[in-house]
Amino acid sequence: MGHFYVRGTLTGPTGVSESLDLFVDTGSTLIVLPTHVAERLQLRPAELCTVELADGSEASWPLADIRVALEGREAPTLCLIADHGEPLLGVVALESLRLGVDPVRRRLAPTRAFAKPTLQSQLAPAPA
Repeated sequence: MGHFYVRGTLTGPTGVSESLDLFVDTGSTLIVLPTHVAERLQLRPAELCTVELADGSEASWPLADIRVALEGREAPTLCLIADHGEPLLGVVALESLRLGVDPVRRRLAPTRAFAKPTLQSQLAPAPA
């Protein structure tokens, strides 16, 4: 799969925002930000989260709420804070934004949301 970056705007809980390039990483679950970016956004970690790294080792990283905006869409999501590295855009944020990865064109593409009908809608007659 081709690797690429997208420009996104991240907003912390105090309203501080920053636009930056995010590496699209479908191997990452969440957005990952280095500490210096998290500090600028004034993120407030709520807990530590155990993560499995690409080399198979485990680490505990702070987990915080954040808002992400890109491709004309915006959503709240979770963010891991790493000591170093580049900002990553993981699959939870992509799915929250209803965006998928087009690996051939190296871009994001809109996707549909999926849901199972509720029991009530299955019982109700279709509108005429």
